[in-house]
Amino acid sequence: MDEREVPGPGVGEVPALNGVRAGGVGATPAEGEAAGDAGASSTNHRLSAREAEVMSLIADGQTNGEIAARLFLAEKTVKNHVRRIYSKLGVGSRPAAIAYWHSARGPAHG
Repeated sequence: MDEREVPGPGVGEVPALNGVRAGGVGATPAEGEAAGDAGASSTNHRLSAREAEVMSLIADGQTNGEIAARLFLAEKTVKNHVRRIYSKLGVGSRPAAIAYWHSARGPAHG
């Protein structure tokens, strides 16, 4: 076995998971999105930062395949995010999710 030490988190610090620290939001917001938008959305709708990012792209009219390519995810992963988003928003379709998203964000966002 190798004798090298792998640097770990500092004392009391939780390791990052996919660039997100405990209690924080992703390190970089989606292209063209203000840093506070995803955080505000995830709080208002109880969506994770990634779910809010996916929902924003859905609201922009992108397909699951386009979202997967843009976010460097498998299309199946996007489908799982979409399923959880629908569940959390209490909707059953893409148009209903988009309508809910726009109404919840208010006129200032779109």
